[in-house]
Amino acid sequence: MTLPVSNFGIYVHVPFCTVRCGYCDFNTYTPDELQRADAAETWAESLVKEITYSLEQIEKPQILKSIFFGGGTPSLLSPEILKKIFTKVSLEFNLAKDIEITLEANPDTITKEIVKTWIDLGINRISIGMQSSDSAVLKTLDRTHNPENVKKAVNILQAAGLSNFSLDLIYGTPGESLTSWEQTVTTAIELEPPHISAYALTIEPGTALYRKTKLQQIPPVSADDQADKYLLLDKILSEHNLPWYEISNWAQPGFECQHNLNYWNNQNWWGYGPGAHSHIAGVRWWNVKHPFSYSKKLTEEKNAIEEKEILSTAQINLERVMLALRLKSSDLKEIVPNATLINWLREGYLKEDLNNFELTPKGRLLLDTLVNQLT
Repeated sequence: MTLPVSNFGIYVHVPFCTVRCGYCDFNTYTPDELQRADAAETWAESLVKEITYSLEQIEKPQILKSIFFGGGTPSLLSPEILKKIFTKVSLEFNLAKDIEITLEANPDTITKEIVKTWIDLGINRISIGMQSSDSAVLKTLDRTHNPENVKKAVNILQAAGLSNFSLDLIYGTPGESLTSWEQTVTTAIELEPPHISAYALTIEPGTALYRKTKLQQIPPVSADDQADKYLLLDKILSEHNLPWYEISNWAQPGFECQHNLNYWNNQNWWGYGPGAHSHIAGVRWWNVKHPFSYSKKLTEEKNAIEEKEILSTAQINLERVMLALRLKSSDLKEIVPNATLINWLREGYLKEDLNNFELTPKGRLLLDTLVNQLT
C-alpha cells in the first residue's frame, strides 16, 4: 500500500553525543556506550537503506519541503557521512526550490571549515544549543560547551552568509535565578537571532538530574518559577521584534521553522533513524531505538519499524485541537465553541484582534487546562 503525501518533510535522527547531558532522556548514545569506531558509518549505511524502503511506501513524486537533522548532536557528523546522506536524498526526492534544511549544532563544534561544508551541501538553517549563558546553570545541566563559543559560532555563521539560525534555550533549571535567566535572554538577543526556541526544563525519570533531585542534591523544578521566566522571556522577545508563533518559539516574520510548522499543522513527515517517529496520512509509526538494533532490523526485514498505529477519527480530531492551540496563526473559531471563546476572553486566556483570537501569555501557560476543556 502506498501512502498519499502532501507537505512532506524528512526528519533524520542522529543518535550520537560526546557525553550525555544530565537532563537528557532523548534516544542518544555516547562512544563509551556504543564502543564501536564505525557506529556513525554503520548508522549512515542503514539510513540509506531506510530511505530506499520509504520510497516503496509513499506516492510519487515526493516533493520535499524540509529536512531536519536532530539528535543527539548532528554537528558531530563528518562531511563524508553528511554527503552520503544528501546524495541519496537528492537522487530520490524532488527538492522544493525553497526547501528548508536545518541542522542542530553544539556551539563547540561550529568551525569555518564545517560551516562551508554545510552550506555546500545545501544546509541553510542552524539550530544552536545555547541553553544558558550562565556557566553554573550549564554545569547543573551537564552541558559541556563553553558559553563564549555561542557568540563565536554565530559570528562564523554570519560571516559565511548563513544568517538563518535559531538559539535554543532552557529555563527553570534548579538554582537558576530570575536575574540569571534575564541575562541569558539578553545575551541571546544581543546576538540578533532571527529565531529563538525556549523550553521549560522537565526532569525525566532515569536521567542524572532525576537521581540528584531524588537524593536532594539539587532542589526540584518549580512550576511557578518557570511561569515567571516564560512571561519575562515573552515580554523581552516581543519588544525585540521576535513575536511568538508557537508556544515555545519566537521568530522574526519569515523566519519561522517550516519543518516544525509541518508537525504543528499535523502534516506528513518520515522520520529516519533509530527511534524516529513518522506520520503520513493518519498512519503513525516509530523505529526501534538502539542504533545496532536499527541496523540489524533494516538488514533482515528492510524496515526498522517497532510499532505502527492507524489513528482513529477521535485521535485525529484531538490532535488537531491540541496542535492548533499551540499556534498563534490558528483560527480558533474553527475549533473552539463560541461560548468557550467568550469565557476564555473573560478569564484572560485569549485576546481578540481584528476579529481574530490568540492565546495570551496566561492562556499559553494554561494550555493543557484549556485543551482538557475541549475534550
